[in-house]
Amino acid sequence: MGDIWIVLIEDRHADVEALPFSTEEAAFAKARDSVPESAEEDPLTPGMRRAGWVLLLSYGAEGDCVRVVKRTMDGQEQR
Repeated sequence: MGDIWIVLIEDRHADVEALPFSTEEAAFAKARDSVPESAEEDPLTPGMRRAGWVLLLSYGAEGDCVRVVKRTMDGQEQR
């Protein structure tokens, strides 16, 4: 359909990295592979879900996190 999943790696000591994936499973695997074992899966608020967030993993004391967001390729509307 044109859906993609973007893994956003937000480490306060580096630039934000955005990695696109064609499947949710691959994006989740990369997200989980990008955090320490101590990372926690945070609950998503309704607002986060409306914004397309599907996973949030937090770690560290400085707000470091990895999140996965679902987007539609080229801004196409879902039907």
